[in-house]
Amino acid sequence: MLDLPAPDLAAWERAARTVIDNWTGSAEIALKLVYTRGIDGDPDEKPFGFALGVEIDEKVLRARVEGVAAITLERGIDPGLAERAPWLLLGAKSISYGINMAALREAGRRGASDVIFTAADGSVFEGPTSTVVLAKDRTLYTPPATIGILPGTTQAALFRGAERAGWSIKVEPLGVSDLTEGEGLFLASSVRKLTRVHTLDGVALSDSSAVHAELAAAYESEYAIS
Repeated sequence: MLDLPAPDLAAWERAARTVIDNWTGSAEIALKLVYTRGIDGDPDEKPFGFALGVEIDEKVLRARVEGVAAITLERGIDPGLAERAPWLLLGAKSISYGINMAALREAGRRGASDVIFTAADGSVFEGPTSTVVLAKDRTLYTPPATIGILPGTTQAALFRGAERAGWSIKVEPLGVSDLTEGEGLFLASSVRKLTRVHTLDGVALSDSSAVHAELAAAYESEYAIS
């Protein structure tokens, strides 16, 4: 989407391994990979990337266990805009997180800690830094990336593990009204893993602790070391 050349995967692996091997912090690390076209205006501009190790915030660790309260906020786009206007880079993971961080600050002002973006017609997009997953009748649902959201690697791993554990999976549009009708509403991201939403727009959702435990185990099974 950003017209960057294909990255050197071997170089990425070396960079990641260097960070991990020299990490002296906590037992768990968040590893961020950044790839850029280069320095603007540099006549010898060349794409480059770097790996960065980051401590995992205590709030994130707590949210994994306790869940979060979330609110729905309109994103200001419609589900078909990504295909009509690809130059807007909807669904690209860029470092321009201004809107995402502003949304999270608005959640804090409303007594919540996370957000689910929606369209004016009630379609569900994603969280500022997460993918929305709904559990209903032993089926997991998530919106399609074609509506302009970032394909979730954590969500994909969860779906693989859950399918092996006997769940059905569906990638299809969701509406706000759907989010309160299942057995569990979750936000999936690489650092927070699978986090349950216990309250949406000030309304407590049904207890999804048992479903969360089962799905979290299914996700972790994708990365189990034998």
